[in-house]
Amino acid sequence: MSDKPITLVLARVERGESGAAEQLWELVYQDLRKLAVARLARIGPGQTLQATALVSEVWLRLGGDEPQAFDGRVHFFGAAARAMRNILVDQARRKGRLRRNSGQQPASLDADLVVGDDGADTVDMIALDEALTEFAKEYERPARVVMLRFFAGLEIPQVAELLGVTGRTVDRDYLFARTWLRRFLSR
Repeated sequence: MSDKPITLVLARVERGESGAAEQLWELVYQDLRKLAVARLARIGPGQTLQATALVSEVWLRLGGDEPQAFDGRVHFFGAAARAMRNILVDQARRKGRLRRNSGQQPASLDADLVVGDDGADTVDMIALDEALTEFAKEYERPARVVMLRFFAGLEIPQVAELLGVTGRTVDRDYLFARTWLRRFLSR
């Protein structure tokens, strides 16, 4: 999808034009749903959250019928990535409490599955959230790269544009982040 229609509608939303939020929803729904399906597939078996419900919750957290102001498509999907991360982590925590109460052990995280583009099978969202939180304390930009690549599904040029760096810098940050996260999670 071209960035231009979304950017134009985001400007209309910011001006408070009637019907702009509905038009934005129509433009971004399919992209958000693809992201949701991809993220939910990585969580693994036992997942009860549906992609449609996840997209709806993301939309509500972004302001629903009165979305907040965004500086364009990349900024919008960055905010959507953060909302999606928070929703998935919240759900994983709720499920973890239920597991602890039932006596079942949560599945462990294989560090190689953390932040790859290799079609990895599962991710422990609580462990990933903890690792990203620790990582961001010291390495803010690489942590944002992970958020935008993994949760928002943005491509390297889009991440570079949003962060105001080159594509090579994004590549290096992403590689560094993956290495750091694997080490953190393997402890």
